[in-house]
Amino acid sequence: MAKKVAYLGLGNMGGAMAANLLKAGFEVRGFDPSPAARERAEEQGIRTFASPAEAASGARVICSSVPETRHAEEAYLGEKGALAAAPEGAVCFDFSTITVEGSQRIAAEALKRGIRFLDTPVSGSIPHAKAGTLALIAGGDKTALDEHADILEAIGEGVHHFGPNGAGLQMKLVTNHIFAVHISAIAEATTLGAKAGLDPVAMMAFLKASVIPKILDYKGSPMIAKDYTPTFTVNLMLKDLRMIAAMAEETKVPTPLCSLARQVYLGAAALGHGDADQNAIVEYFEAGAGLSK
Repeated sequence: MAKKVAYLGLGNMGGAMAANLLKAGFEVRGFDPSPAARERAEEQGIRTFASPAEAASGARVICSSVPETRHAEEAYLGEKGALAAAPEGAVCFDFSTITVEGSQRIAAEALKRGIRFLDTPVSGSIPHAKAGTLALIAGGDKTALDEHADILEAIGEGVHHFGPNGAGLQMKLVTNHIFAVHISAIAEATTLGAKAGLDPVAMMAFLKASVIPKILDYKGSPMIAKDYTPTFTVNLMLKDLRMIAAMAEETKVPTPLCSLARQVYLGAAALGHGDADQNAIVEYFEAGAGLSK
């Protein structure tokens, strides 16, 4: 008999993930407050219900993808929420990006009913959801991940467990922090280049062929290992940042991220790391966070 899975939230992401579960052979019972989302799901062959509780009735696994913390709380803890009808022993995988505190509240209520709730946010967007290639980040009972690996394999390409409830969401925020800053830096730098007269298409082609896409491989591991063997020093980058600032001033392009980066590198140099590899800027942040020994 096919494993019965409830899916709460059938929007662009959730609808694609639920469709992949159906294709993998699971019995999918869907819910979404939007009639249009329910209609799209029905067209894909997913049976939908009028409430989270109805969808969750008898389900061994409950999945969810909703926009905000309040939506997750309503889906699980509301009068017609999933926890009101889910059987004891059920496992919940919440793929949403909600607050750590909200997720932990739901997990605590679920546990009172003999149900395990895990925060399992995803890294990726709609194309990855459709292709089933999302990266899954998990916080909560690891045995639940192992018990229902078949569910997760239908949705993504790997599950990374970070610890107790909330840890998955913390890692998702770390990931999005990096993503947002990278996107902002790309936009700022290519705008500077375009204003200086460089061709945007040519710039992007070069950047893709440069070390930029490999920056985590190139710099990430040595930074975590505190290996500051110089390949390009803090002081050398400070020299380049001065020239970037001059270029920005000459072309009248605002470069706030470059200005902030220069302050970070100056801070690292002031701590005595000027001749170390630029990975040593992590010492500036750790000192500010009280993590330095």
